[in-house]
Amino acid sequence: MVVSNSTPLIYLARAGGLPLLERLFHQIQIPEEVKLECIDRGKLKGYSDAYLLEKALHDKLLILHDLPVKDIKLVNEITEIFGIDIGEAQALVLAKRKGEKEILVDQSHAREAAKRLGLNPRGTIYIVVASIKRGLISKSEGRRLLDLIVEANFHINVRIYRRVLENMERL
Repeated sequence: MVVSNSTPLIYLARAGGLPLLERLFHQIQIPEEVKLECIDRGKLKGYSDAYLLEKALHDKLLILHDLPVKDIKLVNEITEIFGIDIGEAQALVLAKRKGEKEILVDQSHAREAAKRLGLNPRGTIYIVVASIKRGLISKSEGRRLLDLIVEANFHINVRIYRRVLENMERL
């Protein structure tokens, strides 16, 4: 079972891509801070994706895990060393604690931290491309989903965006 940080969940929810997560991974593990970021704070701000993610938690697509108190020090050290936020650090620690190899995370600092901790970081774009590769969606559906993710303010370099589109066409 994969562990996720907030960003892939939020952007996939905004773009209507949550069903792909279920089809790719069946269930997604999240730490408490990710729930707070995605659902609790999102609902306070009136974000519709927060309600979709709350339903995903209720439907057991998202599985919430509390970290033991002894891991709090490690989480704080990781946030300081790598300059990442608490949700990202908790997700990394949860992945290590659960013996997972993959983690869904988008931010470059968090991806680097994941690699240094022996994890394989995957991001929102990976979900789209993997869904095309596995025949879960067509190339045109993948392009549409990618566009919806970008329209939802997902930050992606223009060159990377073009490269992703080119790679999707070769699939």
